[in-house]
Amino acid sequence: MIGTLLKLMFSKWLSIKRWNNFPRVEDITPLDNAGFVIHIALFLVHLEEKNNIKIDKEYIIKKIIFDLFKSLVLADINSGTRDYILKIDKNIMLELETKVLDFLYSFEDWDFIKSDMKQVFSDKTKKIEDDIINAAKKFAWHQECVINARVFLYAYDVALGEINSYLNENKNKLFCLRELLKNDNYKNYLSHIRRLSHAMRWSWKQRKYPVSVMSHLVIVTFISYILANLENGKWWNYNVYDIMARSIYHDIPEAITWDIITPIKNSVKWFRNVLEKVEKQMMNDYFFVYVDEDYEKEIYDYMLDPFSTKEWKLAKHADIISALLESRIERDSNNLEFINIYREIKSQVNKFDDYSSDYILKDVLLSFWDEIWEIKI
Repeated sequence: MIGTLLKLMFSKWLSIKRWNNFPRVEDITPLDNAGFVIHIALFLVHLEEKNNIKIDKEYIIKKIIFDLFKSLVLADINSGTRDYILKIDKNIMLELETKVLDFLYSFEDWDFIKSDMKQVFSDKTKKIEDDIINAAKKFAWHQECVINARVFLYAYDVALGEINSYLNENKNKLFCLRELLKNDNYKNYLSHIRRLSHAMRWSWKQRKYPVSVMSHLVIVTFISYILANLENGKWWNYNVYDIMARSIYHDIPEAITWDIITPIKNSVKWFRNVLEKVEKQMMNDYFFVYVDEDYEKEIYDYMLDPFSTKEWKLAKHADIISALLESRIERDSNNLEFINIYREIKSQVNKFDDYSSDYILKDVLLSFWDEIWEIKI
């Protein structure tokens, strides 16, 4: 199951573009969108918790990723069409989504993920969390509409009108959404994060399946969730949310500094130390200046020191495993530039001394030989 999902995330699902039936000035994949939605949602959680309301952040990240799997299977139904279907006959959409979930549950392995998915999608007690997820999705949709409407207003005026109506109606019901919509600094903070949808990994190399840094964050977060659950199923007690948080935030500084590759960092003595100081100063100027001091404290280590504490190990392993699978897809697509890259990264992963990484190598990596199945629901 997971090998297939990851292979699809790194290949066919990268070719899906949002607003594909609209003229547009940017190409945003569902993975890009999911990454931005997670960051919006986590920021909304911070605002909501100022009212001493405790929010289940692990549930929020998991549900957004699990929703992504549903949307990737239902890739031919865009958000606008889905909303119209819900207005006309809600039961039709629910029945279709039930078929998709039954399809995802039909795989024979990885029971902990299927169990988590069933729990997340059946939980009726998480109203505030679900409201935050929906608000985050609508705000991300609004940002896409606003950008494209600057050039193609005639094509986006109806969608923009509908999303504005939703936001205006729900800002009176949800404190955190109201706080976000009235504060330009908060919007600037999220806009800088959104830049990662346009920052491409390994951009100096020819790619068959280009992966943005934003998409990479989502994939690493999903892999870290897998690794943490595999380890916890054996003998550890990792904080799953902390590992996922480190994963979803760890490359945020690249929105500002871009990705300076390791050979360059190591080419001149002390250059890495200077870069670390520059990165912190640029983060202060471009990110933390827009948010409250308490939120800066909450996310500072996740952004600038993500691989600290006992949780760092699995988050870092997830990051490297993501690069391994990414380079594997390119190598298998006859991209000669990635033959040595794949070999070097695999050598790194072979030295990991944990059960979960070994399982990835023996199970998930081997499944990359398999043909991608046809989706039949």
